Amino acid sequence: MPSTVRFSRPAASLLVLAFLFSGVGLARAQLAADEFITGDAAAAWEKWNTALEALLVRDPDTAEMMFEDLLAAEPSPFRIALLAERSIKRNINAGGVLLLEQDAEAEALQPGGQQVFELLEAGREQMNQADDGWYFASIGRFGIANANFQALLEGDPDPVALLEFVDRVPRRHQVLVQLAGNAIIGDSVTGVLKLLQLGEHQIKADPTRIKQNIERLGGPPRAFENGVARLKDSGEYAIPFMVQYLRDPSKKSLTQAILRTLPQVGRPGLNPMVIALRMDDQTTMRYMIRALGQIGYWQSVPYLIKLREDISTLTEVRTAIDITLNDLANYGITIDSGLPAAEAFYRLAKAYYQDQESLAADPRLDAANVWYWKDGMLQNIEVPTAIFNEIMCMRCCEEALLLNPDLKPALALWLAANFRREAQLPEEQTDDTRPDNYPGAAYFAQSAGADYCLMALARAVDDGDPAVALGAIEALQRTAGSASIVGDQAGRQPLAEALSFPDRMVRIRAALALGNALPVKSFHNDQNLMPVLNEALLLFGGARNALVIDPDAQTANSEAAALRSAGYNVITEAGLLAGLDKVRNELPGLDVILLASDMANPDLAEGVAQLRGEFRFAAVPVIVVAKPAQSEMVADFIRGDHRLGQITTYPDTAMLAKEIAVVSKAVGATAITPEVGSGLALEATLVLGLLAITNNPLFDIQDAETALITTLDTDDVALRRSVAQVLGYLGTTPAQQAIAKIALDPDEAEDMRVTMFTALAEAAKHRGNHLPDDLVQELTTIAESDENMVIRTVASQTLGALNLPGNPASVIIRNQYGG
Repeated sequence: MPSTVRFSRPAASLLVLAFLFSGVGLARAQLAADEFITGDAAAAWEKWNTALEALLVRDPDTAEMMFEDLLAAEPSPFRIALLAERSIKRNINAGGVLLLEQDAEAEALQPGGQQVFELLEAGREQMNQADDGWYFASIGRFGIANANFQALLEGDPDPVALLEFVDRVPRRHQVLVQLAGNAIIGDSVTGVLKLLQLGEHQIKADPTRIKQNIERLGGPPRAFENGVARLKDSGEYAIPFMVQYLRDPSKKSLTQAILRTLPQVGRPGLNPMVIALRMDDQTTMRYMIRALGQIGYWQSVPYLIKLREDISTLTEVRTAIDITLNDLANYGITIDSGLPAAEAFYRLAKAYYQDQESLAADPRLDAANVWYWKDGMLQNIEVPTAIFNEIMCMRCCEEALLLNPDLKPALALWLAANFRREAQLPEEQTDDTRPDNYPGAAYFAQSAGADYCLMALARAVDDGDPAVALGAIEALQRTAGSASIVGDQAGRQPLAEALSFPDRMVRIRAALALGNALPVKSFHNDQNLMPVLNEALLLFGGARNALVIDPDAQTANSEAAALRSAGYNVITEAGLLAGLDKVRNELPGLDVILLASDMANPDLAEGVAQLRGEFRFAAVPVIVVAKPAQSEMVADFIRGDHRLGQITTYPDTAMLAKEIAVVSKAVGATAITPEVGSGLALEATLVLGLLAITNNPLFDIQDAETALITTLDTDDVALRRSVAQVLGYLGTTPAQQAIAKIALDPDEAEDMRVTMFTALAEAAKHRGNHLPDDLVQELTTIAESDENMVIRTVASQTLGALNLPGNPASVIIRNQYGG
């Protein structure tokens, strides 16, 4: 357990005071289970108190048995500490706590009791860390508070127990929210807030609590109202238990109360409810169908139509479905007459893919539930919230394809959603709806073939989605022939359209794919292919560009400095409009945009809307710099948008780079590091070489001459060799001179000079000599007298290829004449 430096402050409430034994007899805990935040906590309290009673009557065997029973439930250290504190504060078997401590000190405890005591000590340390963290945070001693919160987090405290501790003092949560953006304590505070969020989630899902609240529905009006309110709070987690109660003959007295409650759970209960339609209990199925009509969302329509289309569905169930569909129509929900279930599922899949708000999981939570009907009951699998919509889109596409295997748009949408799912899956997290060794998205795209990949690419172009575009292009390169690469798809040429894509990597990948296909007929957007290949050539040193918008010059400079340390070219402006104008005039693209939360004209919301409305910037990762006291506002603003991230003011390079990496991965953007840039430049060079060798009638590689010559400055040996070969094919005056300068340079490596002399000879064969006299003279001298015979030999070959007038070979022979 991490230890924390202690500082003088008011004494902690956990100290066991001498008054504990005064007037204390054996007090059996008579506390209602609902006083506890979860059923597990209530059960732990009963076992704890029984063990303390045994200690008080000095019955060590019974105490040990109860301690072992308590340990079997695997209580957390924080939970044990809360139980001890409750005993002391409520004076319920409080003396037993003191005896537990005394017996531990005397080494008189049996193994189970000793383990409980060790958990108590560890839990008290965690409680002290939490208490000290809040105390010092509230008085502005942020360094000390941060040390305590960090130690608390390192101890992996029980989220539910921590939430109980926090809820005792309402201001504790408020303090955390206010300090989430603090430069000193912000990270640890955010960690604690996430733990508390997890605690809330675990409480809502607690089976004991949910069953107790269902039982309350059968009580008097006040109990019914309380039960409904708590079941609504549990949301989707309540549905499996309510379904089981409806199917249980012994709970028949609660049926009408549950049926009144189901619609009140509302939209959060829809996902498990529509999956429950797969049950074979016809009566309960009709209950679910009628409840869906009372909730009133289109989300249930595909499942209802599918059930109605099933020839095995009973007449009574079909009647219930017709009534429900009519109820939904009364809510203003449009249901096309004769709509096939397959088409309905495809429409729902598109809505998930488009992140329709009414379908989305709660963006405040890190995890969301995907529901299945297995073994006669509803079961959930937790997935990262970031990929929930993509998983649900894929499931709806699968439903559509099961009903209509030839529904091509559904298959193409499945491919696109799968590419996006892979991109948005957070680092070090898993998608547990997929089995182990599940193939990557590229596997399915390659299997589907060119037509479907082009359909997915067309969708990516329309949406400005780099992740889907890159995945589709890669699959096309691996499987499609030349005709498919440049072919039409529903009257479009998606790969050619991608040459104008806002994301630089997508543009380049599209150009490389098209170039490798060696097209000989003009196609849409073909005028952009050579400029994009030039763009790729010039990335040999890496090129990452950033825009910083911050009205505060001091914080703007700090942000720009952090970006430059990470290798970015940075443009800084106080206002967004001026900044975007500079980008349009000075940079080929952007890799990230930093927006201050207090920006104005436009403000943050308007600015992000403007960026998303301009195709060039629509998919660029945006990091919002949360200014003091605006962290909560920023957190709410970015929630649910994978293209947005958040940092505090005065970020260090590592913090900023980490957040950029997270958002970039989610949108599918690839950082152009020097390694990536050199690789792209090399690929572009190889494509240009193919175009040159085949004398492509559509593209003139001379359009790339300037970029090729510039790229010779790279330190990448393979890239320089490849560029030299292309320049050799080109053979123009600038190309020959650029090659010759390297070949004639004695400081260059021998093998590089050999490559350059060979390329220069090739250029001369194609175009003749275009070297000025001074370079010809240098070449002649080297061929005649260089001490390195390898260089001298290859120089002589080049000299011969130049086919110079005046017979230089005769000069060389005469000069070596020795008499």
